[in-house]
Amino acid sequence: MRRAGTVAVALLILVTLSVSASAFSYPEWRFGDPIPPIDGRSLAMGGAGLASADGARGIALNPALLGKTVGVEVAATAYGIAAEEARDVPLHDSFDGVIADNTYALNTGFYDHYMASVAWKPALGFIEATRIPAVGIGYRPRLDMNYTYHVQYRDPDSQTVPNDKILYDYYADGQGGINAFTVGLGQEVVEGVYLGLGVDFLRGDFDTRERWVYPPDAEDEDAESRAEFNDASGTQFTVGVLVEKLHRVDVAVVYRAGFELGISDYSSREAGADTLVVGEYEYEYPDAIAIGFEYHPRNLIMTTVSVDIEYTRWSDFRYRWIPPTPLMPGLASRDEEAVPVVYDPEFDDTVVYRVGVEHGFFDDTQARFGFVYEPSYVDNRTARTGFCAGVGLDILGLRLDVGGELTLREYSHDGGRVRETTTQAMATLVHSF
Repeated sequence: MRRAGTVAVALLILVTLSVSASAFSYPEWRFGDPIPPIDGRSLAMGGAGLASADGARGIALNPALLGKTVGVEVAATAYGIAAEEARDVPLHDSFDGVIADNTYALNTGFYDHYMASVAWKPALGFIEATRIPAVGIGYRPRLDMNYTYHVQYRDPDSQTVPNDKILYDYYADGQGGINAFTVGLGQEVVEGVYLGLGVDFLRGDFDTRERWVYPPDAEDEDAESRAEFNDASGTQFTVGVLVEKLHRVDVAVVYRAGFELGISDYSSREAGADTLVVGEYEYEYPDAIAIGFEYHPRNLIMTTVSVDIEYTRWSDFRYRWIPPTPLMPGLASRDEEAVPVVYDPEFDDTVVYRVGVEHGFFDDTQARFGFVYEPSYVDNRTARTGFCAGVGLDILGLRLDVGGELTLREYSHDGGRVRETTTQAMATLVHSF
C-alpha cells in the first residue's frame, strides 16, 4: 500500500510539471541552450550530483563517478522540455500613466529528448579492482537550438479603418541541435579517491528561419530569411575527481575543456536577397569548472544534501564565418579576399548554483527536492530560478528515478517584458547486472 502511494505521488509530479508547453528562449536561440548532463535523480535535486551520482548515470556529470561501478549498469532516460513565453508592453492612459501590462505574444511548444548510457567494471577484490578502470559509453543531447516564436503586429492608431488593422505577422523558428556520444573511464586510485576522463564526440545540424507574412490587401509582399548549418562536429574533454575520504562530506571537482564546433556546410539567403551566401562557420565554446559537495548529516535520518557550483567563461566565446575559396559564380561574400570574419558577441561569464536534498525511506524509496539558479550567458543579470521535486523507487528489479523542474525567468526586451515559464519532466530507468 505504501509503494502504491509512492507511485501515485510520482505520477502526480509528472502530470503537474508537464501541463505547460515549450520552446527554448530567444536570448540563446542562435548559439544553443546548453543541456545539463543530468538524469531523473539529479533533476529532482536541482541538477546537483557531481559528488553523488553513480555508474552509468554519472558518466556525463563527472567521469570519476564511473569508478564506483560494479558489474554492468545500463541507464535510459526520457524527458520533455516545455516552456511558455509571454511578451508584454505597458498599457498607458491618456495621462501617460501605466494601467497594466498588455500581452502581445504568447508562444508555446514542446520538445522531447532521450539519453542512454552503459558502464562496466568487473566485480573483483580491492587490489584487482584498482588496476582495472571502469568503462562507460553514453549518448545525450548537448546543445538545443529549437525555438518557436510568433507575433502579430497591428496598427495602434485607433482612428484607422478597420480598427486594429493587422499590419503583418512575424515568425521565427529554430530546429535541430548538437548531440554528444561520450566515452569515459573511471578509476579508484586509492581507497575513497576516484579519477575520471570523458570524451564527447559532438555531431549535429540546425537551421533558423524568419518569415514576414502580410495580409492579402497589403502593399508589401511576404518575405523569408533562412540559414542552414549542416555537418557540425567537435570534441570536448572532461576531467573529474571525486574524494570520499573526508568526514561526512564528499567533494568532486570537474573541468570541462572548451571546444570548437566546426560547421562545414553553411548556406543562407536573406529576405529580399537574390544571392546565396555559403561557407563555413566555427563556434568556439568556453571551458567550465565545477565543484560539488555531498553532505551526510550526523543523525539516524537517511538524508543527504548536495551542492554544485559551476563557473563557465562565456566571455571567451567567439565565432567566425569562413567564405568559400575560391568564390563560386553567383555567390555573395562579405569579404572578397576570402579571409575569416571573426565576431565577439561579448557574452557574460556565468555561475550556476544547484542545491538538492534527498531523504531515504526504509523501503528503498527516496523523496527529493532541489533549487537551481542559472544566469543567462547573454546577460548574466537575467537568470532562470527553478524549483525541483521527484522520487526514486525500485520496481520489478529496476531503479526508477522521476524528476520535475519548474523554472521562471523575466527580462526586458524592446521596451517591454518577457516572461518565460519552462518546465521539465524526466524519468530514468537503471538496471544492474
